[in-house]
Amino acid sequence: MNPLLPWVGHLFQAAAVVYVLAALAGLARAKGPAVGLLALGLAANLASIGLKLYLSWPMQAPFQEPFWLPAALALLTLGLWRRGHASLLAPLCALIAVLAGWAAIWPKDFYLPFPRSNTIVAHIFLPLSAAGKACFYAAGLAAMPHLAGRRAAPAEIENGRTLFGRLIVWGFVLFTLSLFLAEAWSYLGWASPVIWNNATMTSTMAVWFYYGCFLHLHLLRMWPLGRRAWLALAGLPLLIVFTFLPETGGLRLAGWAS
Repeated sequence: MNPLLPWVGHLFQAAAVVYVLAALAGLARAKGPAVGLLALGLAANLASIGLKLYLSWPMQAPFQEPFWLPAALALLTLGLWRRGHASLLAPLCALIAVLAGWAAIWPKDFYLPFPRSNTIVAHIFLPLSAAGKACFYAAGLAAMPHLAGRRAAPAEIENGRTLFGRLIVWGFVLFTLSLFLAEAWSYLGWASPVIWNNATMTSTMAVWFYYGCFLHLHLLRMWPLGRRAWLALAGLPLLIVFTFLPETGGLRLAGWAS
């Protein structure tokens, strides 16, 4: 085995620990340390992903999204924080810590490579999918202040559009693009654009239809703001049950903890 391979897991486990520290700092309302720790965790997360891609190229792993998702959420959180959405820092850091911690303790394939890729889109659809879902997760948390009855800050409404609505629009665009690229990869690899007997594909399409319905209600404004906020929040357990948990596996302790 390549001696560098264990470092892929160690780097992600380190990222998960730092994400937990960032979440604790966020809950303590120490925004500066929370942002710094979040950036440090993101650096370790990206180093883990980059090392894994380097060691397995041109192969890939099909169950790597739980390792990409915290990085996508961390990038999005830092971007939202820079744009004035500081109120989302603590809840998003907590969510990242939970998802990264779960993926570190219950990985599914433990960074095993997948058959050789026939096209570059095999390495593009996965980060796009993670970015789209990160927007969906963030939208669910951004909808919570509207449900609590708090008056929206100016940064949360832009041209009459709520932040959670805008996040879902961008998430849907990225998620849809990732699905088209995944179909192209499947067709070039197995001469079939869709493998419908795959449970992952079925659950993924369920999430796509859910947010497609949300977009109709959001863009046409057929439902009042409160109902749309509930719909955005209800997407969180849907994402976890249908897309996150199926890609995690049995308990696997880190080498230093076993």
